[in-house]
Amino acid sequence: MKLCVFSTNYSYSWLQNIHQLQIENVEYDIVFYEDLPHLTEVFRENYLKYTAVLFSGQIPYLHIKKYCPIEFATMPSQFIDITERDLYFTLTKVQYENPGFRFRDALIDFLYEENNYLSLKEWLPEEDFPYTLSTSIQVFGEPNAYELVAKRHLELLEEGKIKYCFTRLTNLYTYFSHNDVIPILVTPSLKSMEAAVQKLLKEVEVHSLTKSQVVCGHLQFNFVENDFLENEYRQVALYKAILDFNRTFGYSLLIYRSSLHNEIITNFSDYIRITNDETKCSLASFIHEHVPFKVKIGWGIGKTLAIAQAQAEKASSYCQKPFTESYRINKEDKLLGPLDGTNVSTIVEQTHSFLEEIAKETNISVFQLEKLYDMMRTYDKNTFTAEEVSVHLSVSTRTANRLLKKLTEYSYAVIIETLATPSGKGRPKNLFDLRLEQLDETD
Repeated sequence: MKLCVFSTNYSYSWLQNIHQLQIENVEYDIVFYEDLPHLTEVFRENYLKYTAVLFSGQIPYLHIKKYCPIEFATMPSQFIDITERDLYFTLTKVQYENPGFRFRDALIDFLYEENNYLSLKEWLPEEDFPYTLSTSIQVFGEPNAYELVAKRHLELLEEGKIKYCFTRLTNLYTYFSHNDVIPILVTPSLKSMEAAVQKLLKEVEVHSLTKSQVVCGHLQFNFVENDFLENEYRQVALYKAILDFNRTFGYSLLIYRSSLHNEIITNFSDYIRITNDETKCSLASFIHEHVPFKVKIGWGIGKTLAIAQAQAEKASSYCQKPFTESYRINKEDKLLGPLDGTNVSTIVEQTHSFLEEIAKETNISVFQLEKLYDMMRTYDKNTFTAEEVSVHLSVSTRTANRLLKKLTEYSYAVIIETLATPSGKGRPKNLFDLRLEQLDETD
């Protein structure tokens, strides 16, 4: 396992000790950069050659996260941070050399909420607490982060508010060339480096598990009532469009057809490529250009195919615009989309409360009720036969009949007509009036 470690020449004095770590089957290559623009360049040149990347500090880590988001998302990454042990070791030395040392006379620029202020707030009174750079680590992600840190130190020194400048930036002293104060450098210990590497290795494991997860796509077109030929055409046209997408872009999506939808199965890596790192779904764009009808595309990801299928079908129900679009539901049941390259957002999925009440009363799953409710909204009507319900829910006619019978028992459906078959042969079909909306106060 090869790790790429990005560092400036300033940090090499302590970072070189990383080669002393006794972690089995791990090798380290240190790649140097001169400044942040140069870091962007060398990162893009090198990151694909390695299993994971490690940064010497939070500034380069946050810089790459902000300015190389796609590359960053595909690669396990960590930065080496200062630990409580590192800080207290340095504080003990300073207090020994300066008996009159007081915390309130110091600025410690690596204390923030994300590292719990290295536990200083747990025992140090507020009036004695040292000055800090910011409440959040995110300030280190600013393009001029080094200047911001130096400016904060120098301003407090000039105002006479501090006497001690604690920093983890090895080049901070270059900003103090005209000042008598020498910043007190706190560097990560070998134990801190080992902790960062171990954390990174766990991230590699998680990344590998994620890449091996099953990804399912649910592609559904609107059913045209009483037009068998049009529905047959849509089913074939959608299937052909997916095949053309495979050939055009070199994918190997597995495709399964049913009467009302197509299902595709792929891996996580291809899913990320197809959706441009979950920003814009190229499959939706391709289908929009090649078929003359709307297609709802939902993506689901799970450890099993069944989980991925259920998530994908659920996600497709959120495609409400009059054109082809794409959504995804993740394992936390959060909705991501639309994946159209413009305003992708994560939304906590909202379940209709009145459907939850019906589910408790009838013992029918909320998911099935949501699909029925979506069917009513899609076709803007309440009357359906068991055959129509079976097509929309992708279940057998027998299962659809059992579902409708259960709803009828609890007065959420009523048989309003019995339809004879066109040939006069076979069992007559019941026409059900679904009344799921009777508890929906918003309608």
